[in-house]
Amino acid sequence: MEDLFHNLQRVFKGSILTHREDRIEHSRDASIYEIIPQAVLEPKDSKDVQNLVTFVHKYKESYPSLSITTRSAGTDMSGAAIGSSLVLSMTRHFSKLEGLSGTILHAQPGVFLRDIDPLLTAHDLMLGSAPASRAISTIGGMVANNSGGEQSLRYGNADRSVRELKVVFADGKEYTVKPLTKKELIIKMKQKTFEGQLYKKVYELIEANYDHIKNARPQVNKNSMGYNLWSVWDRTTGIFDMTQLIAGSQGTLGIITDIKLEVVPKAPHAGLLLAYLSSFNQLGRIIPLVMEHKPATFEGFDDITFTLGLKHFRSFSKQIGMKEMLKQQAWLLRSVVRFKGHLPNIVLMIEFEGQTKEEVYAKISKLHDALLKFHLRTDIEGDESASAPFWQIRRSSLSLLRNRIKDKYASPFIDDMTVQPKYLPEFLPKLRRIIRKYKLPATLSGHFGDGNFHIVPLLNIEGKRDQAKLEPVMREIIPLVLKYGGTMAGEHNDGMVRGPWLPAVFGDEMYQLFKETKEIFDPGYIFNPHKKTDASWEYSMDHIRTNNDGEWIK
Repeated sequence: MEDLFHNLQRVFKGSILTHREDRIEHSRDASIYEIIPQAVLEPKDSKDVQNLVTFVHKYKESYPSLSITTRSAGTDMSGAAIGSSLVLSMTRHFSKLEGLSGTILHAQPGVFLRDIDPLLTAHDLMLGSAPASRAISTIGGMVANNSGGEQSLRYGNADRSVRELKVVFADGKEYTVKPLTKKELIIKMKQKTFEGQLYKKVYELIEANYDHIKNARPQVNKNSMGYNLWSVWDRTTGIFDMTQLIAGSQGTLGIITDIKLEVVPKAPHAGLLLAYLSSFNQLGRIIPLVMEHKPATFEGFDDITFTLGLKHFRSFSKQIGMKEMLKQQAWLLRSVVRFKGHLPNIVLMIEFEGQTKEEVYAKISKLHDALLKFHLRTDIEGDESASAPFWQIRRSSLSLLRNRIKDKYASPFIDDMTVQPKYLPEFLPKLRRIIRKYKLPATLSGHFGDGNFHIVPLLNIEGKRDQAKLEPVMREIIPLVLKYGGTMAGEHNDGMVRGPWLPAVFGDEMYQLFKETKEIFDPGYIFNPHKKTDASWEYSMDHIRTNNDGEWIK
C-alpha cells in the first residue's frame, strides 16, 4: 500500500493523510457505524479530483478494494460519509463561496451553511432546504444527501433548488450537469464520449420504464431514498435534468466539485405559535388541524430534547456567541418558569410569515382559537429573540442527544420515516405500538407538517441484545410506512442503514433499475461502495460502532 500512495503523490497535489489519528478522526459520521479508512485525502482543486479518479481506475485491478468515499462535514446519519479505502475530504480546499447572482447561489461543496447564511440574509434570501444541522453542515453534503429542513414544507428538498452542478464522473473528467431541452439532449446523446453514452443510457433506461418509474415515486412531500429517476425525464415538458440523479446520490455516481442552486425570498415578518402537548395521543388529531391553516413551517421536539436544551443551553455559545446565547437563554427561561417544573411531552413550533406584523398575528390568532378545544397551553412569540432559543434547541436536537447522553447512544435507523400528514391519526398509534413492543426508549423531533419524524432510539448500540432489535424493528415498520404510501427516508437518505432495504421499499423491479443506474455511472464500482444499491445488511451490521464515547462528528 505504501507503493500505491507513493505513486498517488505523483499526480495528487493535496494532502494524503495516513497517520492513524487522521484515519480514526474520519472513521465516523453521525450514523451508528464506524469504518477506518486507509487514507484521508484533501484535494486542492478539481484537477486533483480528476487525477484521483483516473488513478483509482488504473490501479483498481491490482487493488480490488480501492475506492473513493467523498466527505464534507461528516454529519451524514446513514453511514455514507465513511469508507474503508480513500476518504476524500472536501472542507479544507473546496470551501470558496463564489457569490450570489440574483437568486442563484454559487459555492464549492465544502462551504459550511453557517457561512452562507449571512450573505443570503443581507439580501433578504434564504436556503429552502437547509437541514436542522445547518451550523455544522456543508452545501455539498446537503445536495449529495438531498437534505431537507424546516422550510421543506414549502420548498421541498435540495433537489428542487439545484440548478447546475460540476461533477467528476468515472472517466476522470469534470462535466457541467444542468437541465437540457429534448433538442440539447439528442445532440448530447450523439457524442461518442463517456458523457454522451451516459446520457444515452440513462435516457433509454427511463424511457423504457417510464410509467413504472413515475409510479414508484413515494407519495410524500419529501423523499431521499433510491435514485431520483422519476425526476430526470419528463415527456410533457421535454426537459431532461441529470442534476436530479446526482442530488441524493451520496457520492455513489460521481464527485460534485461545484454547485449552483436557487435560493428563495425571506419574508419580512414571522411569528411563532408554541403549543405544548401533555400526551403523544393528541398529535394525530392536532397535526391535520394545524395543516389546514397553512403554516410556513411546522416543527417540534419532545421533553427529553427540551430538557437537554435547557440544561446545556450554554453550549450553544460556540455557535452563536456568548452575548447572543445569554440573550436567548433569558428569553427561554421566562417561558419555562411558567411550567412550574413540569415540562410538556411535546413542544410544537408553528410559524407563520407575512408582509406585516399584523398579518402574521392574524394568522397565529386564528390557529390559536382553533386549538382551544384541545385545552393546550400556548405561547405566541412575535419577536425573533423570543422564538430563537426554541429554534436553537430544535436545530440541535440530535447533537444534544449525541453529546450529552453518556450511557446510551442515539441510534438513527428508524429516524426519518415520512407519510402524508392526513394519515397520521392512524399511522402514529401503530408506530408507537411497534416501538413499545421492542422496548425502544426513543426521542422524537422533526418536521411535523411534512409528516417527517425523527424518532431516534437510545440504545446500548455496542451490545448484542440491542443490536438484535434493529432488523426485526425494520421488518415491522417498513410495511407500515408503505401501507400509507410513505418512505423510510424523507431527508437522511439510504447509505448503509437503509440501502439494504431498498428492494423491500421499492420492489425488486425498481431496485434493479436503481442498480442499473449505478452501473451506468460507475461500472467499476469505485464510488462509495457499500452504500445505497451496493449496501448489504451483513456488511452494515459488521461495522456498527464498537464503543459509545459520546462523540459523533469532528
